[in-house]
Amino acid sequence: MIIKIIGGLGNQMFQYAYGRNMELSGKKVVFDTSFFAGNKNSKDTVRNFKLDKFNIATNAEFSPKRHLISDIWIKVKRRLGLNADVYFQSEKYFINISDNIRQESTLKKLLSNKAQESLSNIKNNNSISLHIRRGDYVTDKNTNMFHGTCDVGYYEKAISLIKEKVDSPVFFVFSDDIAWAKDNLKGSEFVFVSSPEIEDAEELVLMSKCKHNIIANSSFSWWGAWLNSNLDKIVIAPQKWFNDKKANKNQILPEKWIRI
Repeated sequence: MIIKIIGGLGNQMFQYAYGRNMELSGKKVVFDTSFFAGNKNSKDTVRNFKLDKFNIATNAEFSPKRHLISDIWIKVKRRLGLNADVYFQSEKYFINISDNIRQESTLKKLLSNKAQESLSNIKNNNSISLHIRRGDYVTDKNTNMFHGTCDVGYYEKAISLIKEKVDSPVFFVFSDDIAWAKDNLKGSEFVFVSSPEIEDAEELVLMSKCKHNIIANSSFSWWGAWLNSNLDKIVIAPQKWFNDKKANKNQILPEKWIRI
């Protein structure tokens, strides 16, 4: 079985989790990583392979060789509006090995000093991760048409809901557009975490250490919430994950998460 690893960190984790499940069920798996070589000259957002930041335990081969069969299969699924199935964006693809995935989604290296400071603050408060995904969701016309963004109204509703359920919440804000976040989220209850000093893999781990989570329509914050080990966690997610109606039929969000 050949699985093409594409996209950002969150999508890479979905694809790895699916492949890991296939491997543990007895199938031979090859992860095609050729996307990351060709991506350097692409007009799309430049992505880097990030799975090597984590304690992945697979024996599968990671191959930089391009496999045309997997490329064709991805194109077919996209034309059918099955983008979530291209990336395997659902826990249904690996729910039976959840413990393995959680163990392997830990960082190889210690958190940086800046990330450690944020972690200490997160542990000492009723912490809520709040993720705002903008970047190419805003700047790229085609990406914006397909994905769309969560507007300020979504975050206001989510914040209000959390305040009804959690005493003295502190919102730890993660975003690829932290300036926009600061312009739109005002108040002493907001702590802005994202900075050039904290790697995205560290941000994902920090989100998972918060007690509760408000996520964007983003696989990155999906993983931050899914890896949260708090048994009483509240996860708030957007009802509409994609602008594309066909894509919204996919079962991306776990049943217990609150959709607004």
